[in-house]
Amino acid sequence: MRILLFGFFCGFLASSFAAGGIGAIINRRAEIAEATWIGPVIARAFEELSRMPEERRAVAANNFNRSNSVQFEYYTEEKLLHNNGEEYFLDLTRESIISLYPNIRLGMKRGQPRSKLLSPTYPPEDLTAHLTFLTSAIARHDRPASLYLRLSNGDQLIVTSPVYWRERVTEVQWLLILLGGMSFSAVLFVLGIRYLLYSFRYLGAVGTSSGIGRSEENNINKDSLRYRFWPKEAREIADQLYREQEEKTEAIEERTRMLTAISHDLRTPATRLRLRAEFVEEEELRNKILADLDLMLSMTKDAIDFLKGGMEAEELEQFDIVSLVQSICDDFSDVGMPVTFLPIQYPTLRTSGTVFSRHEKTVSLDGLLKGYMVGRPRALKRAITNLVANAVKYGFQAKVGLTIEPGLILVEVSDRGPGIPEEEMDNVLKPFYRLEKSRNRETGGSGLGLSIVKNVAETHNGELVLVNQPVQGLSAKLLLPRSLDPEVSFVS
Repeated sequence: MRILLFGFFCGFLASSFAAGGIGAIINRRAEIAEATWIGPVIARAFEELSRMPEERRAVAANNFNRSNSVQFEYYTEEKLLHNNGEEYFLDLTRESIISLYPNIRLGMKRGQPRSKLLSPTYPPEDLTAHLTFLTSAIARHDRPASLYLRLSNGDQLIVTSPVYWRERVTEVQWLLILLGGMSFSAVLFVLGIRYLLYSFRYLGAVGTSSGIGRSEENNINKDSLRYRFWPKEAREIADQLYREQEEKTEAIEERTRMLTAISHDLRTPATRLRLRAEFVEEEELRNKILADLDLMLSMTKDAIDFLKGGMEAEELEQFDIVSLVQSICDDFSDVGMPVTFLPIQYPTLRTSGTVFSRHEKTVSLDGLLKGYMVGRPRALKRAITNLVANAVKYGFQAKVGLTIEPGLILVEVSDRGPGIPEEEMDNVLKPFYRLEKSRNRETGGSGLGLSIVKNVAETHNGELVLVNQPVQGLSAKLLLPRSLDPEVSFVS
């Protein structure tokens, strides 16, 4: 309803500007057309004054005044010499009627007369026709003007028209006001609609990312002034999303608490079983019992880690990703795992030749870019560890590459295993999904490793990409922005 009313208001505002501008243009043209009636009055006054004795002309000129529409002043040649001379003059005498009077001049104090407007298409037949055309042409200037008609003795009859020859808004200015007003209405409509739809866009973005209720910055402050101006429908949707998200969060927390309690309760009997297994004389049976205990505890730990993946409150901090990846590779190498940390890759710049030198140079940015980034190091360590462990377990070896760019970090873990079928690329990222269907922990894992990596990447506004290598093996690429704040720079 608010959007509809606001649309009507902007439409009314635009139509008001349009109607006002068009109406003003029509009124201006009507005034200009109406000004033609004073042309015959001026011609009659000039002709009668020309026939009068000189001593009566000054008094008789006032008798021809028509209120403010047209006013006459009679100036002798001596009085005219004391004029301030601030006006711009243009001679308007026509050769065909020069015998009727010596001279006609137009004077304007603001701006120069435009001779193009004052030139008739066809020569006027007499003085009346000439003055009728001039009165309309002078009105088109939209400025105060005076018409000087010189009589035979050198005196001049000065004609002014405060009604028609006055300062007014020109037609071009009215068109600019009209277009400006309509543009303002259009911009106001766009900004207003964006503001009115902001609540729905916000709810769509937050609802899609399941952010309501998950963190303080995504929670809606119902006491804020912005929330109070939200449409009723948006507030109802926000309340519903908030309740649903709180229910989901509570359900996840309940499951986490349950698994945590189970894991805690299992540790005591598992410890007793481990102690009792030490008394089993048969070594093979003892090793199987201990392996089953480790498997049971490892499964519960993986499930808890996955459930905590989107909820674990780890503060953002600045750390060195190079040291983090190096330590992970060293941990695997120390226990004999085939893990190799490849040389770090930096972008390069190629300079083209100039008029002074045609040699091209390639400049590496390894001295300018550092390995610092802002994120959650514990979560990233768990994610990269999962990728390396999967590569070692299913691909027989792991080669870890690191690419550092001004705004991006790329961690790539490649192996020499069989890879993943293309139709299963999306499925392997789902929790508890395993390509190996036997549910054997030793051959298929828990099905949570890649799901945890994906969750960690999304919490860093990053992405996990799985690509089969051309010949053999799988490449897992973890793309991470160097900072969740786009204004932060790590270029030294």
